[in-house]
Amino acid sequence: MKVGRLRTLMSDTLRASPQSLQRAEEDSLQNFLTSLVPFDDLDLAAVSDALKKIQQKPAAKTAKKRANASINEAVVAKYINEFRDAQTPESVSSILRRLKSDKQVKVAEAKAIANGFRGFEAKFGSKKEALDAIEARALTDIRAQNRSDRIREIF
Repeated sequence: MKVGRLRTLMSDTLRASPQSLQRAEEDSLQNFLTSLVPFDDLDLAAVSDALKKIQQKPAAKTAKKRANASINEAVVAKYINEFRDAQTPESVSSILRRLKSDKQVKVAEAKAIANGFRGFEAKFGSKKEALDAIEARALTDIRAQNRSDRIREIF
């Protein structure tokens, strides 16, 4: 069966039963069917096979990425503890400078440090995003501690 024949059958079915779909769903389906017009002459089985191949490739690449992204747990634990022990904005800046220049800290480690230090899982698109999140959290913690200390001094 050709894609064009399938498209025609689906359009006819859509026109024959308009009450079964909501207007937005009908419009979405109609847009999809219109997007198939350039492929009318292709065999449906060939298109299906091509789509299956495309679907399988990213999964294989993702598995390979995960295998290569082994995390150096010792480095992650070391930096998490250093950030937790930091008492001043200057010490946070110093740790961040070392973290940025440390060759053992790759993207996976930076993300793990950010998630471990912050105490919850978040997705970061890059090492820079993870480091920015660490800095923001560390400075917020220091400011909160300073406020708490000042309040204790007053009372």
